Amino acid sequence: MAILFVILLITFVVIGFVYYLAVSKNIHRDEYISGEAAASFAAVEINGDKSRYYITTRKTDNEYQEVMRNLLEYTGDCNINRISLISYGSTVGYYIYDTDGKQIGTKVSYDDYTSSVKNQLVEARESWSRTKGDINYTYRPVRTSDDHAVGYIIVETNVRNDNIPVMIFTVGVISVFILALVSFIIVLILKKMVFNPIATFASAAAEFTGSDSEYECGEELKKKFETGRSDEIGHLGQSLISMINVINHSRANFSTAVFDATHDGMTKTYNKRHYENKVDSFRSCSSICVIYFDVNNLKLMNDTLGHERGDYVIKKAAEYIKEVSFDDSMCFRMGGDEFLLVVTNHSYRDIYSLINRLDSDCPVILSAETDSIKCSMAYGYAYEKSNYSYEKLLGEAEENMYRKKYEIKQQLNMPDR
Repeated sequence: MAILFVILLITFVVIGFVYYLAVSKNIHRDEYISGEAAASFAAVEINGDKSRYYITTRKTDNEYQEVMRNLLEYTGDCNINRISLISYGSTVGYYIYDTDGKQIGTKVSYDDYTSSVKNQLVEARESWSRTKGDINYTYRPVRTSDDHAVGYIIVETNVRNDNIPVMIFTVGVISVFILALVSFIIVLILKKMVFNPIATFASAAAEFTGSDSEYECGEELKKKFETGRSDEIGHLGQSLISMINVINHSRANFSTAVFDATHDGMTKTYNKRHYENKVDSFRSCSSICVIYFDVNNLKLMNDTLGHERGDYVIKKAAEYIKEVSFDDSMCFRMGGDEFLLVVTNHSYRDIYSLINRLDSDCPVILSAETDSIKCSMAYGYAYEKSNYSYEKLLGEAEENMYRKKYEIKQQLNMPDR
């Protein structure tokens, strides 16, 4: 027993030490990749030609404000402290964009580090990254379309504390030691406190399930509990087989009942009753996007071709919404042809990609090619982060949906009914 204890302790010490080395070597790389991703995002958002115009004239426009909003959104969603675009000259630099509040044209003096790389900053051709203290700085050049220097995108990211792996390692060693010691003590008292009660447990389990259970236990599960023994362990195994059969049967029935109570029978999306149970939780999310969907021409389809074709259109609508949704989104069927998609705790970039998909697919024709009546999908969305009114957001999405509905009808020359 003592040898087993020593082997267990040494094994966990070695595992902890290897983990520490692996995490320490990759810690700065993780932060570097994060800074590179933010710099790439900023490089896509920022136009070199317009940036040169801004710093020359000190004038901004709507496009400038839109870029600034997107940069601020990014710093809010990621582990990014600050994103700046600085135009460097021979004696001083000037801010063009800055998520930390510096206005366009604000001077930034050279320090010891920037003075050492002044030539690179002025020429604006190379990319690099450096770490100072707890901050990682990523430098990405910006140039005009005719290859003139504009300045540098500088991204500041947090560097995780290198002491964390050491703490994890130390706590792990102490925990393993305590666990091994407790395990050793438990083994000493198992014979006295466990094996004798097993017979009592087996008898109670058999009485609970009944000896003639009508439910069969799967072969794989049987192999786990079939010991071939006639002692207390063998009786306990047989009793557990019967108990598991009963529990599995009850669980399956319960899962089916819960699904039926919370889902729409036709589309398998969540129903309005489940929405009413969840709506309070939607008021306290860090961010939320609601998207209203509505089917154009469904009434005309039902009146002309029958409800069977109308049901086909509704199912196709549900399938499309599930296809474009994130895995953690919740889709509710609110009425005959109305659906509501609720996306919580996602970044602006995620929502932008989702809406981009809807816009690129529009108009989505839901009816079959052979149907004489064409039905399409209309949608409208609203997105907010913290301190929002859910009801106001819902009303905005619904209003946008009706506006889109009209646009699609005009585009497809559909009747206004």
